[in-house]
Amino acid sequence: MRERPNFLIILTDQMRGDNMRCAWRDWRDDTPLQTPNLDRLAAGGALLTRAYVNNPLCMPSRSTLLTGLTPRGHNVRTNGIDLDPAFPTVTGTLADVGYRTHSIGKIHVRVAGEPIGVDPETLDPRDFPETRWMWSNRKTSSLPTPYYGFASTELTIGHGPGNVDNHYLWLEREHPDVLPHWNRQASTPAASGAEQSYRINVPPEYHYNTWIADRSIAYLQDAANQDQPFMLWASFPDPHHPYAAPDPWFSMYDRDSIPAPTRRDNELDDLPPHMRLMYETDQWTSGRRIATKMPDEHMREITAITFGMVSFIDEQVGRMLDALDELGLAKNTVVVFTADHGDLLGDHWLLNKGPFHFDGMLNIPSIWRWPAGFPAGQVSQSLVSHLDIPPTLLDLAGEDAPEYGPPFMKGVPQPEAERQMASLPGRSLTPLLTGAADSVQDAIVIENDEDYIGLRLRTLVTDSHQLTVYVGDDGEQEYGELFDTRQDPGQLQNLWHDRAAQGLKRELKARLMEELIRTDNRMPRRQSHA
Repeated sequence: MRERPNFLIILTDQMRGDNMRCAWRDWRDDTPLQTPNLDRLAAGGALLTRAYVNNPLCMPSRSTLLTGLTPRGHNVRTNGIDLDPAFPTVTGTLADVGYRTHSIGKIHVRVAGEPIGVDPETLDPRDFPETRWMWSNRKTSSLPTPYYGFASTELTIGHGPGNVDNHYLWLEREHPDVLPHWNRQASTPAASGAEQSYRINVPPEYHYNTWIADRSIAYLQDAANQDQPFMLWASFPDPHHPYAAPDPWFSMYDRDSIPAPTRRDNELDDLPPHMRLMYETDQWTSGRRIATKMPDEHMREITAITFGMVSFIDEQVGRMLDALDELGLAKNTVVVFTADHGDLLGDHWLLNKGPFHFDGMLNIPSIWRWPAGFPAGQVSQSLVSHLDIPPTLLDLAGEDAPEYGPPFMKGVPQPEAERQMASLPGRSLTPLLTGAADSVQDAIVIENDEDYIGLRLRTLVTDSHQLTVYVGDDGEQEYGELFDTRQDPGQLQNLWHDRAAQGLKRELKARLMEELIRTDNRMPRRQSHA
């Protein structure tokens, strides 16, 4: 029996797929962005340039990463909905077969904000383990264990300085002199006046990015002396807004060197009306509340700070990779680098995330390295998604997908059709990563339920096109999106109303329906006849 690999999953928050030097799009203006450690990670394994989320919001996306289910399957269809702890997770399955499982940093599969319309004093902290109010008011100081398959956790909550979590408690205990400066009020606003943009006035060694890397390295040092394989989930809250970093990262990039966003004049005239609403107002959505009608100087400032935040993370990734080398763990450790979703950063006149399915938000980093199993130097444009990560990890560990159902039903025979409906909808990427196949699928589905303004988006991505429909279309709907991504990689020419594209649009709608059916599943498994 071959030795099981270790897993190091490095996750960032709100990072675009092209926010790495090695993945910058050649059709865009050149970039000053430097990511030497992510570049060397990619050079040592496989860089998948067409990796997509299945939902472009934090909680649904992270729930898919842990369960391998679509948002329809795990029911976390938007932010603010807890992932049911009864769902099996890839971490729990690995723990059951002997892996040590640990999480450091952001998890965010339970609500972080205060519950709507409820006095938090009346709530049990055990029911709201990741809620900021519970931690800030010292109702809790740790997550329950196990937690979605993690045998142990070290938690960060939210973004930017000031949130009470395990990192904050470490500062409080070990560096109390830093705490007066670890908040937004003590930070320095960006010179341009760009919204949600500031310099954090603490040395970088006290920032949560450094702390996550420090704690990850300490875990790896301990793991090197253990007989068990490990699964370490290291999750950085950055480069999610607020756009904030300590120096030297805040000032690293000259604002005048920042490439222009991908957009064109009068573009919003050809797009669904809610996009202009997002541009001109601070309309709430599940992903943001910020108007993006701002001077170009502000957008350059925001992007420059974002680049600095990415380079800050890149340095921490480099430290973790060095630790793997020094501890003799690198050869048999599968390192996965990805993000929960992207950020438009001014593309199409928009910022952050929300109900707009463009590449800047949907396409995310995807790097896989395993010196013992994957050839180095691979660059693939094959379609992959978050749904594929759990089945790939289980495949590499030599394990089947978990059974979905109550514990007392485990092992009870099921009809073949039921087994198929209950299986994970993603594809193992092992054939792609080992070089045995050029691709594993030819379409990806992305879904997004936006409660604040009542939109339901469903998107199909193929090798050559991207279609977005709005659920409820009765044939009279006046808007949607259709892009030829080969001829128009920037997605600047919406073909939805183009007469010559109507046949293609019908074909893609039919394929979208097929993929929605294929990726559907029956949860939970029935327990009785009635």
